[in-house]
Amino acid sequence: MAVLPLRFRILHLINQADGKPIKTNDIYKEIFDEYTGEGQFSFDLMESHLMSIKAVGLIDAVEPYFDEFGEARYHYIITETGKARTKYLPKIL
Repeated sequence: MAVLPLRFRILHLINQADGKPIKTNDIYKEIFDEYTGEGQFSFDLMESHLMSIKAVGLIDAVEPYFDEFGEARYHYIITETGKARTKYLPKIL
């Protein structure tokens, strides 16, 4: 698989969920092997990346929950705008 910029890969992964909400932890685990060692990839930064993608209207935060450390997290779904933007991603994914 081609390595996309991290936020594009996150958007791609959420789009692959076909409208099913996906947890922050699951997003992190799914792309861990692809992005380990990159400076902007860590669990601590994952929520920041997700909030940035949400701020531009590509995803929505739904169904808040507490993770195993008692931190507030969200499930994420792709918006119609986000789906429209995925057409610009490479087809080899």
